[in-house]
Amino acid sequence: MNIRSLFILCFFICFTFAKAGGERRPKDSTNIYQKIDTNFVENYKDMLNAKLIAVVRTNSFSIKNKINGSALEYSINTNINMGIGFNFKGIGFEFQFNPKGLNKDDATFGKSSQFAIASSANTRRFIYDAFYRYNQGFHTTTMYRVPGDTIYDYYKRADIRNYNAGVNLIYIFNNKRFSSAAPYSLTQRQRKGAGSLLLGSYFFLYGIDADSLIYPDTLYKNFNPEVQFADASSVVFGISCGYTYTFVFFRHWFANITTIPGISLQQFYSINAFSQKVYSRSSASISLQSRLSIGYNRKNYFIGISWMNNNFLINDSMESTVNYKFGTFRFYYGHRFDLRKFLKKKF
Repeated sequence: MNIRSLFILCFFICFTFAKAGGERRPKDSTNIYQKIDTNFVENYKDMLNAKLIAVVRTNSFSIKNKINGSALEYSINTNINMGIGFNFKGIGFEFQFNPKGLNKDDATFGKSSQFAIASSANTRRFIYDAFYRYNQGFHTTTMYRVPGDTIYDYYKRADIRNYNAGVNLIYIFNNKRFSSAAPYSLTQRQRKGAGSLLLGSYFFLYGIDADSLIYPDTLYKNFNPEVQFADASSVVFGISCGYTYTFVFFRHWFANITTIPGISLQQFYSINAFSQKVYSRSSASISLQSRLSIGYNRKNYFIGISWMNNNFLINDSMESTVNYKFGTFRFYYGHRFDLRKFLKKKF
C-alpha cells in the first residue's frame, strides 16, 4: 500500500470519528420513533439482530476509445466471504473471512487481495456511507490471444492496484412512512408499501497504479496517450437525485428498488507510461447508484439478499472514456432477540 493510500485511509478514519463525536443523541430515543407512522413502519431497534452473511464484492474498470471502438476491461477475482453480524440500538458491526477451499479459480483469473473498511447508517432522515477499499490483482473480463500463445486466455495482472474512497449522504423526504433501514439493515419492517424521493451529495477518490502500462503491448496503440498510463486517479464531487420504493406483499415479503443518478465535477489525472507526460483534465461526469433488496422479514427472524452498485463514467477527453464500478452482493439470515425479556428473567 503506497503513501497516498495510507493518507486516504487516515483521512477516512478521522472523518468517521469526527462524525461520531459530533452527533448528539436525544435523552429519550423513543421520541425519534414516535415521529414515524406505525401503520407503515414497525421498529426493531431495541432488539439484538444477529445474522449469518455471505458477501461478494465486485470491482472493475474499463477504458474505451470512442473513435475506433477499442475497449479493455479489468476486474478483480471475486471471492465469497462468510461472516457474522450484529446490530443493536442502531449500532452494528460485521466480521468476515475468506474460507479455505471455497474459492478455487486463482489459476484461471489470478489471485486478488483486498482490504476494506466502511461506516454506514440508515437513519430516519438520512442514508450515510463512508468507505475505503484497496484491491490488488486484476484480470481482463474477456479472453483474447496472448502474443506467443496459441489459445485464448485471460490477461492477468497481479501488479495492478486500485484504491477508492468516498462519502455519500442522502436525504429521505418521506421519512415518516418509508424506512431505509427496513430492507437493508433490517432493524425495522416496512408494513405497507411506500417510497420516497431522495436527494444527496457525494465525494469519491479513485486511483489505479501498476508497475507498467496497463495494456498488453499489442494494444497500447489503440488508445490515446492520456490513457496509456501506469498511474491514474480521479476526484469526483457531485449531487444526486433519485427515488426508492419498498413493495410489501403477503405481509412479510418485501422488495426494495433504489435508483439514484447523479452529475458531478471531476478531475482526471494520468501519467503516460512511455513519455512520463502528465495529463490533467476537468470536466462533468455522471454516476448511477443502484440498490436492490428482496427478503422475508418477521419479528423474530429474517432472510434475504441485497445488491448495491456504484457506477461512474468519466470523459477524460473527447475520444476516450473511463468507467469504473464497484458493488456488493450479500445473502443474510438472522434472528432477533429481545434483551429486555432476557434480562428480566435473568435478574
